[in-house]
Amino acid sequence: MAGTIIGGLMTAAPVVAQEAEAEADVVYVTGSRIQRTDTVAPSPITNVTAEQLQIVNTVNTEDFINTLPQVVPAFDSTANNPGNGTATVSLRGLGTTRTLVLVDGMRFVGAGVNQVVDLNNIPAAMVQSIDIVTGGASAVYGSDAVAGVVNFILRDDFEGVEMSLSHETSLGDLDGDITTASMVMGGNFDNGRGNAVITMGYTNREAVFQGDRDFSRLTFFDPGPGGTQFIEGGSSNIPGTRFRGATSSNFGLNGAAVNAIDPRCATNTCSGFWMDGGTLRGLRFGTAADPVTDLYNYAPANYLQLPQERYNIGAFASYEVNQHLEFYGRGIYANNVVDSQLAPTPAGVTLTVNLDNPNINPVLRNLMINDAGSNNGDGTATIRTSRRYQELGTRNSLRDTSSFQMVFGARGDINDAWSYDVFANYSRSSVSQIQSGNLSVSALQAGVLCDGGPTAIASGCTAPTVNIFGGENSISAAGAAFISRTGAQIDTIETFQTVATVAGQLDVLTVPMAETAPSVVFGFEYREAEADSRPDSVLGPDVRGFNQSLPVSGVVDVYEFFAEAEVPLVENRPGMESLALNLAFRSSEYNTVGNTETFAIGLGWQVDEQIRLRGNFNRAVRAPNVNDLFAPLTNGFPGAQDPCSGGQFGSFSGATNVQSCINAGVPAGNVGTGFQGNGQMEALFGGNPNLGAETADTYTVGVVATPNIIDGLTIQLDYYNISIEDAITTVPLQTLLNECHISNIASSCAILAGGRNPATGEMGANGFTPSLTAINIGLLEAEGVDLRIDYSFDAGVIGMPGEVGLSYYGGVTMVNDTTNSPTSPVIACAGLYGLDCGEPTPEYKHAMQASWYTGPFTTSLRWRHVGAVDADPTTQGFIGDLSDNIEATNYFDVTFQYDVTENFVTTIGVTNITDTDVPVLGSTASEQANTWPATYDTLGRRLFVGGTIRF
Repeated sequence: MAGTIIGGLMTAAPVVAQEAEAEADVVYVTGSRIQRTDTVAPSPITNVTAEQLQIVNTVNTEDFINTLPQVVPAFDSTANNPGNGTATVSLRGLGTTRTLVLVDGMRFVGAGVNQVVDLNNIPAAMVQSIDIVTGGASAVYGSDAVAGVVNFILRDDFEGVEMSLSHETSLGDLDGDITTASMVMGGNFDNGRGNAVITMGYTNREAVFQGDRDFSRLTFFDPGPGGTQFIEGGSSNIPGTRFRGATSSNFGLNGAAVNAIDPRCATNTCSGFWMDGGTLRGLRFGTAADPVTDLYNYAPANYLQLPQERYNIGAFASYEVNQHLEFYGRGIYANNVVDSQLAPTPAGVTLTVNLDNPNINPVLRNLMINDAGSNNGDGTATIRTSRRYQELGTRNSLRDTSSFQMVFGARGDINDAWSYDVFANYSRSSVSQIQSGNLSVSALQAGVLCDGGPTAIASGCTAPTVNIFGGENSISAAGAAFISRTGAQIDTIETFQTVATVAGQLDVLTVPMAETAPSVVFGFEYREAEADSRPDSVLGPDVRGFNQSLPVSGVVDVYEFFAEAEVPLVENRPGMESLALNLAFRSSEYNTVGNTETFAIGLGWQVDEQIRLRGNFNRAVRAPNVNDLFAPLTNGFPGAQDPCSGGQFGSFSGATNVQSCINAGVPAGNVGTGFQGNGQMEALFGGNPNLGAETADTYTVGVVATPNIIDGLTIQLDYYNISIEDAITTVPLQTLLNECHISNIASSCAILAGGRNPATGEMGANGFTPSLTAINIGLLEAEGVDLRIDYSFDAGVIGMPGEVGLSYYGGVTMVNDTTNSPTSPVIACAGLYGLDCGEPTPEYKHAMQASWYTGPFTTSLRWRHVGAVDADPTTQGFIGDLSDNIEATNYFDVTFQYDVTENFVTTIGVTNITDTDVPVLGSTASEQANTWPATYDTLGRRLFVGGTIRF
């Protein structure tokens, strides 16, 4: 048993192929449709076995995948905001849409209009192994495989019954429990000609809140230039309502007048007013001398670990009629429910109020009356309000996904040299989202005007009174019900794929110096991807809480012809045991972007039994998906610094073009002052039906060494270079601001025209909604080196019983660059994180594992290393004198497994046994929860126990 486990743990794709070869003369290797007898992958492949997943109690596969150096984490179990309840994978950090996810070499349905596969729907209990292919593979698999391929190989050939149960919890806080149960049963029939397997699984993951951990229970602001400590910040959308004039923050009052209302403002920065009980106060933002603020801490209500409940079932069958015909099929169904939760709805809304509203504090009423910019002269005033509508409850987005896949195919031998394979694959995903805690702006306005005062009574209004002037919790239950909105959205995604291939050998084309004939595959493929997203009318422009949603619908289909060949050039010569040329070509005709062509050329050189060299070039494409093409313009709130403003939300410097700011509507006297009061500005995002395909050129060069001098040692070293041109991207708002007000680029200024407050120059008001649609102008580049070392040996050589297996996955990232537009500077992100670079991308990362097998007892130790990273240049401007370096982080996991009997195995383990601290960052330098929770462990030391019965 030990030897079998070591083989599975220690070796990548070549050994997987060797194990399969014991049962068949030829095998398929991920990244190629050629049936191979040499069992050597033409492209670099990282293989993860079921044993590796099980030994650390992997419940959701993305948790393990994210530890590998090939992956920069995307959405996972911690992705609350940003996040949408899905789990995705991003190879090399090039984006989830550029990573092709397959199941048994076939496409799997996505979970949204961007058609990205939700890994939640591929439970770990069903996975036999995972192959990760570096670089483009569009010539083999079609669109999307520009960064690489992740292929989940499922357990579809099984005899007997296997039942597993595990439970995991946090040792420090005894929370975040995860319970999983699975069963697999199957067997052969008709004298072994057929096999049928059924799998079932259940997962329950409990929520953990940011308020449950010290590092995330507060909202930390970075201090800015000169600052030396975090500011306990939050949101100016407070439960007691922040009131500002229509054209000024303090209703036209100067500093002395504000201090007279609230003496605390003399030593603090106050902007706007709020009701503290029955007293009107200035809203304090804090200063270095007086860091106390009145901001709302929105952190505690947010999830640190999203709750999840999942059911899945799979059925697999095959039946060999004869050597010329074998039928096969499978069905997979998963129901996955994940909740996301945010603090109650914050809303900045400009409202008209009656000046005789009896709920208005007299001091505040006088401010409205005396402010010429707010008083309308007709008994009403127009004011800006910012409130946290906690009377509506938290904002929750419950995502209920049901997905299934049905595959039916036939394969067999045509003759001794040729075979065929034909299959049809239909997948469907239905996503139901219920979003509660939203606010209707029109209902709010109606409720505020229906205030019970003389003007309201005379108007005959019938709406419940919505009192936003009485401080925290001043809105009645009736008023809250009147303005609250619960919305629903149904997404339906369907994918159909049919593929027909013939494969064989062309004996007549055998090269003179080779003994083996060229192997070829010819095939035809048709794919259709249809996505339809239908939000109800609630989730329109009238709603605040979750972002506006509008209907999206579209179909992308493609007809493709493809061919692949492996041509042995030289065999059994000194220094050239084999030299083979690998070729692939695919021609595609899309209904959206027309014709695209992709190709690949590679060379494999087996020098001798110890050394193999390999190199590949791939031209890959990604055709735009339904969301890229057809998404309507909807609002979002990107973060940005205004180059025209100073202060916390500005980036004014000597590089700013002052005249450009004046031309944009900033009063000349305000340029460079701290007039920008919000770091998030509203913008419109959407698709573009005129998009073209992305094009990628990928190079890989590598060596595989199995030196005879050290038995059991395998070394794989691979270099990769990926360059994606015409990348589909949306130019970030920050880029447009810099191009307009620093580089003075007229086209960028045109996009930003209008929308500034004429009195102050502030953005984020007066209809400032620039349209940021998708365009083909991005350039993405990734370059680096992967190293895989596997070593297994008899422990007797070190004076111990049993066997030892060692594995090492290491990666060096040399380049990870993004260029947002032809006029934009290159954003270099290797070794960086932050506003421009996003998730930390360390220059070095590794995962190592050592396993000791002694009879029925197995001990494994895993070491996860995340290299040091620095804040990117934009983020450094917020950090002040705080350290912007996240030091190298190490995690150690230990597992003990014992075969109690031949039929029962029990496992106990601890992850993050040293309880390594989370790097704590400010809000501008982090993703959420004051850190990057997909990269760094946030729940501390965790214990898991489990057992498996087989019979």
